[in-house]
Amino acid sequence: MISDQLRAPLNQDQIISLLGDSYWRVSLFESIPSTQIKLAELIRAEKIPAGTVLIADHQSAGRGRLTRTFETPPQVAVLLSTVLYPIRNSADLGWIPLIVGVAAANAISKYCGLAPLLKWPNDLLIGDLKVGGIIAEQVDDCVVVGIGINVLQNNDELPVPTATSLFLECPKDAITAREELIAYLLQEIRSEFDAWNTANDNVEILKKYSELSATIGKQIKLDFQNGESKESVAIGLADNGGLLITSGEIIVSADLTHLRAIQ
Repeated sequence: MISDQLRAPLNQDQIISLLGDSYWRVSLFESIPSTQIKLAELIRAEKIPAGTVLIADHQSAGRGRLTRTFETPPQVAVLLSTVLYPIRNSADLGWIPLIVGVAAANAISKYCGLAPLLKWPNDLLIGDLKVGGIIAEQVDDCVVVGIGINVLQNNDELPVPTATSLFLECPKDAITAREELIAYLLQEIRSEFDAWNTANDNVEILKKYSELSATIGKQIKLDFQNGESKESVAIGLADNGGLLITSGEIIVSADLTHLRAIQ
């Protein structure tokens, strides 16, 4: 049973206090169609500083990857978008959703002691169930990153049978206010992104991501936007963050299904 205190509306002042850093410019919305859409609109209208983050207690039209929606009841999830300014070569930008995935896994581990694995390119998994997702899109000279994490949902509040929440998976006494997870998440995003953005290569993020990957070493099915599909084995990540499969192809965008591990 989730307490009314945990299901209380998010508190912007508490989030700012937990962050303890003037770098972050937090705007909290009780309800908004999409933090991702709103932040992209703001960026197209004027220069937005790094550290700007929009947080929603509810999204009426939350966006997922490949035009999907991200649905959740009010006051049970972490839903936010922030802006990153990469100085790396544009060919490296495919790493950004992977970097944010590592940051989100680290943050969840700090929050409740359970680290999700990462399904390429943008899903957070506990076992075979999705607990969160990431979307990244380039807008002018920056990348807008959106994150959704299921935190307090009961089984009957999940959108699909393949989803789960931290409340259902973590020790019950480990679940605390969502403000704490938000603070961990933003701190980890800044740390991981800054480390990558000032590096000369992708060695460290490749190592971190590979250790958390649920995809590398799996038999997979790839469904492409043109209607084609293929089965293969994921054998690693390419220099651009794309998925390397046994044929030597580098997959940059596809809907991916895990089939089985290779023995």
